[in-house]
Amino acid sequence: MTIDTSIKGHVAFIAAGAAGIGLACADRFAADGARVAILDRDVAGAERAAAAIARAGGEAMALGGECTDLADVEKAVATVTGKWGRLDILANCPGGFRQAQGLETSVEEWRASINWNLTSIFVVIKAVVPAMRARKYGRIVNIASLAGRSAGLQSSISYSAAKAGVIGLSRRVAVEVAADGITCNALAPGTTHSPRVDAMPAERGVAMAKATPVGRLGDADEIADCVAYLCRPAAAFVTGAVIDINGGRWTG
Repeated sequence: MTIDTSIKGHVAFIAAGAAGIGLACADRFAADGARVAILDRDVAGAERAAAAIARAGGEAMALGGECTDLADVEKAVATVTGKWGRLDILANCPGGFRQAQGLETSVEEWRASINWNLTSIFVVIKAVVPAMRARKYGRIVNIASLAGRSAGLQSSISYSAAKAGVIGLSRRVAVEVAADGITCNALAPGTTHSPRVDAMPAERGVAMAKATPVGRLGDADEIADCVAYLCRPAAAFVTGAVIDINGGRWTG
């Protein structure tokens, strides 16, 4: 029996796709033949990403909006399904780390970080799932973090809690949508090159690389490769999983 593992012709929705892991996912899906919709608050960045895909011969659209705002995301989804008639894949990448803070974190900072890193993931899933359910098919991959899997002190307490929440949310959603032909998984990357990470003091990056058994930080393309696998039709039996992609680093 031959199983079609191609995503050519599928529609991939990338939440926070203008930079970092999201941008790498957009490029990977486009290279694999999917049509790509890039949602980001950085509209200019999303437009640059979509234009680069088009220059390479792919098909992409840029969409502006906040991933924490349900109305924004629902509007973006309606635009995508209105143009392309379907939505098959969600690479859910919003969020960002905060500087290391413990219990001295203010309640305001806590709420902002949870909103940015966890509520955004829920909002995007909530907006996208109806389009997937309509076709009885879908692939959802949420970007969590090593910080949600370990108790390291280099991450803020709110970021660690939010990313652990992404893992729990992914497992719960997987159960809820399984009967609709939709899978939902999470990735827990270690520190990965991105504009934000690369802007850190050089000595901190060196220290993080030394703390990683493979001796370096991750590359966004490596994360995108794993996302792409989980979004293949052949990955239909992989759901509710958390895949650690951290170079062997578990100490945070």
